[in-house]
Amino acid sequence: MATRAESPALVQLLDALNEASIPFMLAGMSAANLQGVLATTVDVDIWIGLPSRQYMRVVNVCHRLGATLRSPNKVYLADDTPVDFIYEVTGLASFQREMPKARWLDFHGRRIPVMPLELIRRSKIAADRDKDKLHVLLINQLLKCRRAAASPGKAAARQPGAHKRRRRRP
Repeated sequence: MATRAESPALVQLLDALNEASIPFMLAGMSAANLQGVLATTVDVDIWIGLPSRQYMRVVNVCHRLGATLRSPNKVYLADDTPVDFIYEVTGLASFQREMPKARWLDFHGRRIPVMPLELIRRSKIAADRDKDKLHVLLINQLLKCRRAAASPGKAAARQPGAHKRRRRRP
């Protein structure tokens, strides 16, 4: 899909990665946000499906878009959006094994691969950073709500007072 110059810088980056045949998946809390988790994040994490030794392919795409390189894994896009490129995710299998589990979601008129909440949760549990503990809680809450909504009979049974039974009169 051709990217218009007025498209957001992140959209331009995702389109450029596609055009360069660089496999990727939106990860981290940006991916969780797209799936309904209400939390803030300061950067965008993109899991790259290349060996880390091929990072220059990603860096070259970023240079063409006018991004500022901070390290081989971190850039600031033309609109100052910070992006972290990840080549391995703690607690998960390889990109090639996890990519088939990606959710394809709409994002600015295109469909992009997004790490499912269950994988984000697993990676955050494995990373075990303080900030991840809150993220795991928020993800768990959303997953619990979705499970309850998917099975209304069970949800009704869990309503207050539903466990009380009427006594039979002799």
